[in-house]
Amino acid sequence: MDDDDYWNTSETKQKAFSFDDDVLSPQEILAISQKPYSGQTEDTPFSSTIVNSSKRNLIPLNSLISPKVLDLIVLAQSGKDLKEKIPVQLDTTTATLKRLILGRSCFIHIHRSLKRKTELLDGALAIGDGNAILAVVLFLIQTLNKKLVHELLSSRTVALNHYISYLQSERKITELTDLLTMLGRSPEAAMYQYQHIVKTQGNSVDGLQRKLNNLLSNNFNQPGIDSHSTKMLSDYIKLLEWQTCANKTELNNRSALDCLAYTCRSHWHEGAGKTMSPLTLCQRQQITPLQYDWVVLNVHANSGKWDVVESLFTTKDWLGRTIASFHIPIEALLSKLSELQAPKYLMTNFINKIQNSDKRLKLAHKYKIHSVVIESHMKQKDRSALTNYKMTLSPQSEEYILAENTLRDPSIKWRN
Repeated sequence: MDDDDYWNTSETKQKAFSFDDDVLSPQEILAISQKPYSGQTEDTPFSSTIVNSSKRNLIPLNSLISPKVLDLIVLAQSGKDLKEKIPVQLDTTTATLKRLILGRSCFIHIHRSLKRKTELLDGALAIGDGNAILAVVLFLIQTLNKKLVHELLSSRTVALNHYISYLQSERKITELTDLLTMLGRSPEAAMYQYQHIVKTQGNSVDGLQRKLNNLLSNNFNQPGIDSHSTKMLSDYIKLLEWQTCANKTELNNRSALDCLAYTCRSHWHEGAGKTMSPLTLCQRQQITPLQYDWVVLNVHANSGKWDVVESLFTTKDWLGRTIASFHIPIEALLSKLSELQAPKYLMTNFINKIQNSDKRLKLAHKYKIHSVVIESHMKQKDRSALTNYKMTLSPQSEEYILAENTLRDPSIKWRN
């Protein structure tokens, strides 16, 4: 019996395992054929150990691989066009999606009609596998015109979002902005361009300023762009112009608040109207009073200039009295002052300016401003509370003596 007759006998076919249901590419089959099968020992025909063939029974190749798979191996080794010999079971949407999900190579290009491609996309979306969805979308990009692809994606939000994320991660900004513009999402396209320019321009303030001016003129003045985004970009360009005038390398591409901190440290006494004045920068960049107070507090507190900090949060009323002026919530202000180890007198002054008595007492307890606690209990005529508080103080300390003298004061009419 010659070789061809042997492979085609019914007995041989019955012995052969069927791989028809397992969708494998010829390349994978070749790789598998070169590896030992699971459980292989030294006595197998694939062992590298030299054995006496007369004492061993060799396993026929046809009992391991079906004729169809052998045909694929021969075809792969011959270098011929595999598309001409693709098995029928590989030519289905289900088989292609299965291989995409498993990360195997597949014949995705056999899906040539628009109907087949749409079925492939909808199948990937139904399964919900992100890699399969992206693979199909990229296949559509390669084989369909842009307008048709955008029409398909516009009605399939999940697929569209996967593709947008891919373009972002790959920094394909031109393709991304074209896609969003065609879908009527020009504001998003403009913002992506803005982010890309800022991230990739580097430290060249002049180059960044020039590109952003072009972006403002060409993209941010179009219908549909909200005024807040346009204002944000305009303010940033103004900041770059200010940085150019300042001519300080350490300020290049820094935020408005970073620049404000620099002017507070180095140009605190310059009056409004001068370029490097903190007040001028605040006006130019529309920095809010809350932001201004927070930056000034941190800059001067870290430098130990507590007189500046105190003057920042106090002002004179029309009668000439000193009153508190807090843009920062008092709880946040006291917390920051405590963190920065502000002098006790400053904490006392600020707590004493709190109008609400219960709030004042609570914060005085929290930051151990004993004089304020003692005075608050005295004003409430709460002898019991003051007595209990005195017991928490160090004996013969200044605060202990103050509490004791207050309790002995005959002019106070205690209510308990």
